[in-house]
Amino acid sequence: MKRRLFAGCWDLVGGHVERGENVFCALRREIHEETGWILKFVSHELAPKYWNDGLTEYEERQFIVGVEGELRSPVLETSRVSEFMWVDRAHVEKLKENRKQDDQLIYDSILEALDVLEAQRTSR
Repeated sequence: MKRRLFAGCWDLVGGHVERGENVFCALRREIHEETGWILKFVSHELAPKYWNDGLTEYEERQFIVGVEGELRSPVLETSRVSEFMWVDRAHVEKLKENRKQDDQLIYDSILEALDVLEAQRTSR
């Protein structure tokens, strides 16, 4: 609840690309820092999303990935994260908690990812 951005809101694993780092190195680093998991592969990149914090406009790149590690018990950054959950269509509405009506980036992103995963499953 004390975070500057998105206090009390559900968010995705992620962060920023540091100087000298490419986006996939950043993805690998952020996944490990925030969960303890190891990135094994990237299966899909979602459509870019754009948002601003009132001062700066950001482009957010999101990926569907495969990871290795204890999926039921990630190693969370407890100073920044209080809990985690896996989201399916039955629980996606929970992502709207504490978000403004016009701030549904996480909700929209998860719906997009679920659509992609469903399409991948049915095309096999």
